[in-house]
This record gives sequence, C-alpha cells and structure tokens, in this order.
Amino acid sequence: MLNDSTPLRSVEVKVDDGAWQKASIDSGQSKYAWKLFTYEWKGASAGEHTIVLRATDVNGDVQPTREELGNKKTFLEDNSQHPRTVWIG
Repeated sequence: MLNDSTPLRSVEVKVDDGAWQKASIDSGQSKYAWKLFTYEWKGASAGEHTIVLRATDVNGDVQPTREELGNKKTFLEDNSQHPRTVWIG
C-alpha cells in the first residue's frame, strides 16, 4: 500500500491466532492524515497476546506481511504489518 491518499476500505485486527476482526475507521481525518481506528477487544484474558493489524484500500490492496513485502532497500520502505506483543495483568 502506498501513502498516496487512496482511501481505506477497512482495518482489521487479529489477536493471537484468531480470525481477523473488523475495526471502525474514524472518518474525521483529511485524506493525507494518519487513519485512526477503534477496535473493542471483547473477552480479553490475562496473559501475553500478539496483536496484528492490517489495512485494505478501496482497490482491494491489502497491507503486506513482512514476508510478502520482499526486498526493501531501507526501513522507510517497510509498510508491512507489525505484530505487537501485549501483556494483560
């Protein structure tokens, strides 16, 4: 996905090895702004979890995984999905 102002169709969230779940995109930003979204994580259990997000634009282009991104020349070209680990106490 490029930072070319192509509108987003969806943002999805995956927790651990679960299914992709739809998030709500905040429509209040301009076309070149960061796209904010909201996801309500229901039933979160205590412990360590991996969360990953992906965006899909109106053309159907899905944000790539790091493996799908292929060869990049600099870190600035990395627009891949970035899994994050969180701890719930």
